[in-house]
Amino acid sequence: MYLLGYDIGSSSIKVALVNADTRETVDLVHYPENDFDIIARQSGWAEQQPELWWQDLCIATRKIIKKNDINPSDIKSIGVAYQMHGLVLIDKDQQVLRPAIIWCDSRAVSIGQKAFNDLGQAECLENYLNSPGNFTASKLKWVKDNEPDIYDKIYKILLPGDFIAMKFTDEVHTTISGLSEGIFWDFKKKCIAKNVLDYYELTEDHLPDVVPTFSIQGKVTQKSAERTGLIPGIPVTYRAGDQPNNALSLNVLNPGEIAATSGTSGVVYGIVDRPIYDIKSRVNAFAHINYEENYDRIGVLLCLNGAGIQYGWMKSQIALSGRHYDDMERMAKSVPIGADGLCVLPFGNGAERMFDNRNIHSHILNLDFNRHTRAHIYRGALEGVAYSFAHGVYLLKEMGLDVDVMRVGNDNMFRSEVFSMTIATLLDCHIEVVDTTGAVGAALASGVATKQYDTLEDALSGVSPMMIHEPRLNQAQCNQAYSYWLSSLDKTLYEIPSRGNRPEVLKAKNMDLKKEVDDKNKALAASKMQLMGKDDFLLEIKSSLSDLGSSFNEEEKIKKLNKLITKIENNLSGNKEWKAFENQFDLLHSDFFKKLKSDYPKLSIAEAKLCMLLKMKLSTKEIASQLNLSVRGVETRRYRLRKKLQLNKDQILEELLDRL
Repeated sequence: MYLLGYDIGSSSIKVALVNADTRETVDLVHYPENDFDIIARQSGWAEQQPELWWQDLCIATRKIIKKNDINPSDIKSIGVAYQMHGLVLIDKDQQVLRPAIIWCDSRAVSIGQKAFNDLGQAECLENYLNSPGNFTASKLKWVKDNEPDIYDKIYKILLPGDFIAMKFTDEVHTTISGLSEGIFWDFKKKCIAKNVLDYYELTEDHLPDVVPTFSIQGKVTQKSAERTGLIPGIPVTYRAGDQPNNALSLNVLNPGEIAATSGTSGVVYGIVDRPIYDIKSRVNAFAHINYEENYDRIGVLLCLNGAGIQYGWMKSQIALSGRHYDDMERMAKSVPIGADGLCVLPFGNGAERMFDNRNIHSHILNLDFNRHTRAHIYRGALEGVAYSFAHGVYLLKEMGLDVDVMRVGNDNMFRSEVFSMTIATLLDCHIEVVDTTGAVGAALASGVATKQYDTLEDALSGVSPMMIHEPRLNQAQCNQAYSYWLSSLDKTLYEIPSRGNRPEVLKAKNMDLKKEVDDKNKALAASKMQLMGKDDFLLEIKSSLSDLGSSFNEEEKIKKLNKLITKIENNLSGNKEWKAFENQFDLLHSDFFKKLKSDYPKLSIAEAKLCMLLKMKLSTKEIASQLNLSVRGVETRRYRLRKKLQLNKDQILEELLDRL
């Protein structure tokens, strides 16, 4: 019997075939050979076609079945790992409405930052463990604001793994772990993050039903069987994001265990038994694969952009032609700990989250032309990345994480003894190198729900280290070298101040705050005028009704009532009163209505009122209350207003009104 596991990445599809009885990997296939295309219609955007993921998954599945000459009926379950934080939108016919907005797309950064400020730091960190940031919920808000015609067609929103599971089974589900990575899960209340949905004016109906991470989540349909070469009825029994799944693949399930990788970038992923967060938002925290509503297992993730990319640069730019990493390792071992004073800061791959999103660049410090060689540079580079890992783990320790063991894959910088033993010595822990992949882990995990394995621990019982790096280097020398590296880092951070503290940025922030206060005062004054006008009218109605109690005959009462009705109707149509209000509003908002009518003379009174309410920064619900409309009615008017103003998708209506 076999288990099938998939890893749906942003560069390729990986599929693993695992022998269910021996837990050994039979084969691993990557497809396509060239990386997936990423659609970037604007700077900072990153999209992919979900149907292409499915198409290539089908090809990869057929390849692995044919290559190993297996009977598809011997495949007993399927597990899916996937790139996190993506957004796939489908309609009621399960058709994709637009390209998927994937993890590295940054269009929603400002939306998430505004939500973090408006909802409040305490609310976001204590309940969701993160800022809404650039995660799935913020991306969905972007679609709602900028592509309302598409948003109106949404039946469900999916993560990439939810989409693949749907293609296999025709069933639409997600998991708590998946909800948490999109900032749709409230860890304090143990339920859907309703405050986030309300703030973004999103509907819970768009979220799929939740299934356990390890469960029968659907079965392969006849149609998907024909596409993949499988047989109908094989259950899909596991799904998880790539980082939680990578930790699972390394058997990192419990507090005190840490998974790490050091490819192009570095990741440290630790497990805790309670919701925790970093007040400075230097790390992210999500529900781990074994999280349940009554069983807290949280994965805390720290990312280091400057890691393997730095050592790869050393190989391509400094090493002699034809040199391999093994040659560089041998030369690095010939140099003492601390590289004879040469110090390398490896942070040359963009802004680092753990440094308040500052880009401090890479630095080679204390280079002595009479003393240092390529070997010193190689050792300094390896140690620089190792020290940055240790620095990150110390940060996690400050948050309460215990580090008893670190498990890593066998396909990155941890193959270097200099690198691995430096970390092991500084952290005084063992580093276990495991020969596995995310697709293999997904395959093994799929066997839990089908009772192929009694427990998850049983499924992973075959995961064992092929190598163990122990803290065998001289502790005092390592600590001394790390202390010097740390002082160099502190000096660099001091000399490169945070962008947020630069005078021109602080001045801009002060201007923005002043404008915000002015806008709030104007909105308050306008609301006060409107309320005062309504109060005066109500008093007049009250007086008229009181007069009806006098000794009028029936005919006179009817005449009085008709006049009163006419007066109310005139107030509702509001042409005269509205004109007076326009004049008062213009005094406060620099001739807003005069400019609006001059630029857009064909706007109706109803459309001008909507512009005014948007100018006052009212929410859709507040506008609905003011205009006696439903929320959908306001959205429809807003959409028609955009068309009448001839705005394209990239233009923001509120920004146009603010300029008037």
